Amino acid sequence: MVTLEEVARAVRLDVQLVRQILAEMPGLHTTKLVQDKVFKTARKLGYDFKKLKIGKRLHFRKEVVTDLIRHIEAHPDWGRAEIIRYLHSTSEMVSRVQKQAFKQEFS
Repeated sequence: MVTLEEVARAVRLDVQLVRQILAEMPGLHTTKLVQDKVFKTARKLGYDFKKLKIGKRLHFRKEVVTDLIRHIEAHPDWGRAEIIRYLHSTSEMVSRVQKQAFKQEFS
């Protein structure tokens, strides 16, 4: 079984950052290129994405919703159209990450 440490070593990143990228944690300050590299390397090495437990996934989802609420509250001048646009862009980012991590399930 491939570990996070092995993935981190292969991409030359900190284990904690690799864990956060693979867990799709909100608020990460990494480029799309770095995220793509981590997911591609993890898949190539045979990392078991099911290791990301459902409890942790739900916790991260809650963080995502909380982050969305904070972001929308930080823009009180936004109307419905701006909020919808922001939600769509966030949703598209999540879909892109899911397709990278779970090619068979989401292709």
